[in-house]
Amino acid sequence: MSQALAKPPYGRRIEGQRISAWVPTRGERDPQVPSDGSSDDVLALVRLWSAWAGEKPDERSWRDLLERAQPIRAPRAASTGPGRPVREFSDPFALEVHEAIDGGCAEAELPLLPPYVEREHDRRLSAVVEGVTRQGAGEPTSAIAVLVGNSSTGKTRACWEALNLLPSDWRLAHPLVPNPAEALIALLDDAAPRTVLWLDEIHRYVGDDRGEQAAARLHEVLNDPRRSPLLVLGTTWPDEWWGLVRPRGKGDLRDPHARARALLAGKHCRVPDSFEGPDMPELRRLAATDPRLQEALERGEEGQITQYLAGGRALVGRYETATALERALIESAMDARRLGHGVALPKVLLEASVRFYLTAHQDEAVEDGDIEHALAELSISWRGVRGPLTPVTLRVPAAPRITTDKVRLADYLDQHGREKRNGKAPPGGLWDTLGDYAARESLIALAESAWERGHLRIAVHLLRAAAAAGVAGAATAASRMLEAEGRYDEALLWCLPLAEGGDPEAMSQVAGIMEQTHQPVTAIAWHKRAAEAGCSGNWLYAGMLLLKAEDRREAEACLRRAADAGVYGAFGTLADLLKSTARTEEALACYRQEAEGRGGYAVIETVSLMRERGDSGATVLSWLLPRVWEEGNRKADVRLPWAWSALLDHLAQDAALRSGLRGLLVPGEEDQEARSWMAAVLDGAEEIAGGGRREGVRAAEALRKEGRPEEALALYEREAADGRRGAAAHVAALHEQLGRVSEAVTWYQRAAEEGDLGALRETARLLTALMGPDESFVRLRSCADRHAADGYPDQRSVVAELLHDAGRTDEALDWLRHASRTGDLYAWRQYAEVLEKAGRTSAAQRMRRYGWEPDGEMSAPWSAAP
Repeated sequence: MSQALAKPPYGRRIEGQRISAWVPTRGERDPQVPSDGSSDDVLALVRLWSAWAGEKPDERSWRDLLERAQPIRAPRAASTGPGRPVREFSDPFALEVHEAIDGGCAEAELPLLPPYVEREHDRRLSAVVEGVTRQGAGEPTSAIAVLVGNSSTGKTRACWEALNLLPSDWRLAHPLVPNPAEALIALLDDAAPRTVLWLDEIHRYVGDDRGEQAAARLHEVLNDPRRSPLLVLGTTWPDEWWGLVRPRGKGDLRDPHARARALLAGKHCRVPDSFEGPDMPELRRLAATDPRLQEALERGEEGQITQYLAGGRALVGRYETATALERALIESAMDARRLGHGVALPKVLLEASVRFYLTAHQDEAVEDGDIEHALAELSISWRGVRGPLTPVTLRVPAAPRITTDKVRLADYLDQHGREKRNGKAPPGGLWDTLGDYAARESLIALAESAWERGHLRIAVHLLRAAAAAGVAGAATAASRMLEAEGRYDEALLWCLPLAEGGDPEAMSQVAGIMEQTHQPVTAIAWHKRAAEAGCSGNWLYAGMLLLKAEDRREAEACLRRAADAGVYGAFGTLADLLKSTARTEEALACYRQEAEGRGGYAVIETVSLMRERGDSGATVLSWLLPRVWEEGNRKADVRLPWAWSALLDHLAQDAALRSGLRGLLVPGEEDQEARSWMAAVLDGAEEIAGGGRREGVRAAEALRKEGRPEEALALYEREAADGRRGAAAHVAALHEQLGRVSEAVTWYQRAAEEGDLGALRETARLLTALMGPDESFVRLRSCADRHAADGYPDQRSVVAELLHDAGRTDEALDWLRHASRTGDLYAWRQYAEVLEKAGRTSAAQRMRRYGWEPDGEMSAPWSAAP
């Protein structure tokens, strides 16, 4: 038994213990109960015995039992914050868990949900939940866990199962009204300890401008010890997750999800699309007890059990075999959702847009009442699964459900549409109907989608509608878009009235526009006003402008205020200023604070100044090692391994320190992993000290110049195998020099995949010679499209330029036009660049200023005034 408990998923060591050791005795009259620190061992034992019996324990009942059995201590005040006790949540569908197929049985014959098979993501989620509920392990902490997976893979069901791990006195809050972001912000003001925040589809809460405020507030509350323990359970789709945590790209003028990224990075757990080997025995055992699970096991393709249970296959089948009118309704809903509309779609929006998805003959055949009938048909459930388009209802306690005038597209069809219709431009008429009938809370997201496609006039039209409807952030979004396109005067028309009215974000934007229009004095004044009004990051911007103006005294004052407010990068910038004025000790203190709080280049600077000050190698090492560990735990945020590089360089410069550390690496049973790690670090430092890592490329280049290409090739291939950036292009060039053209193409393609744009040009040159220009450009465009879909647009620019140089300008323009209309946010700008190269300057300028219409024609001049 002790051996079984020591293995995953239990991980408890109880060798030599007896159950009686868990029962403290203070006197004959004291009750013998589990001690506070032994609850985790008791729970592990219960789970093990239950597994041996082929049963699943009632986690909440056992936790409540252990809680009540604890020795007498100060009573804990019941939580009075938002939400309701978790024990009151008995309806999983109220928390948006998918209903399952009925398996051919009557509803009354089956429990609400099929039996649950625990998988790896469940075990990781359980560890997070147990971390916030564990007793006797110091102060409780708060945590956030987001399950990331495709539609109908079991994300919400996993969160529902995790609720059973919470003691019954915990509360659950599910903020939704008036909209998710605002509801979350309002709830956080009163959030109390022992509360779980249910944020299903977390991108709805933190995915826009208002969501950034929600993310910042949630981050603050989770780190407030007075509120802990709090638990946040969230779910989202992979593309939505990447949109939230993707690092700011080079050249991006704004970072729309900075707060969300800081909150979420590293807090996710991936839910697989299918059941795999280790899960199958338990799945088969439970399937024998439930006809729904048995049917899913027999018919679910490629292990997609949860998708089958949620009716995914049936939904796709209904879509594919629908009538022309029903299919048009579904596709208009799909397009509205992928363009940014919220979940609740107004019926009138679908009714107005459906004609753009029908042929003229089909549209003429639609009679009065046909659309209502089609929507009714699409709402009918099948074998317990909701239809493709179902009415949105409101649940009010102690009252009948209220049916609204909105419908919801089934999640599985929503994702199916995003995948299958990804390369299709939505009908031009859809944009007009969105402007007239879209839900007001979706207008900003739809405007951003229009802007990304180069439909600038439509974007401003949508934002005007949003501003007229009183949508918070509409004016700010309009001014930001106009600023990004260099239309500063019009941008000011939107944001200046807000700034003068006291809006801190608008003040910050006015300051930025003043910077762009080379008015530094006015910009500094607005930055200070924004900072005083609550945007503390503007102290940093003001300080940086003052540094450019060489007003060091005032710059230092602003930077210190930014540092005191905890602004990212403030301590580092202040340290740079202090270092430039020879105030080395003060600079070192600031670099240390920046390094210990954020890592980054400040780690390098701190080590350098510590060494200059004469600190011993061991002293520097003792400070540096925790930074390396912290950097490793910041995986999602780290772009360059600053601390790791600093460690290697520090050891490379100190032979005595390396020798001393080698002497400590005595083999032993304990900490063998740490010894192996340190040995590898010392080996790397030795290599750097000997010039090995720095001389590889230079040595290869020297051999090439000496006329020894084969030897140079071997060295370059070794560098490429080690991940040396740029080495692949050198390997390709040498293969070409040696007459091995096919090998050269392969290596140039590899270099292009790594982002070498010069290698892409060489690939085009060789492919054209090998297979002709037509096939060459087909392959190049495919490669560029793939990179653009991954968020790296530069290859598309290069291929468009190559097409133009080859006399195929119209082909390049058609390609970019299609890419833009289907959602590439860079393609319409690249279109203008090709026009510029082709000497069509006025057309390029018109394109940049006015964009184009959904039909692909450039827009006529229009005004962006509010």
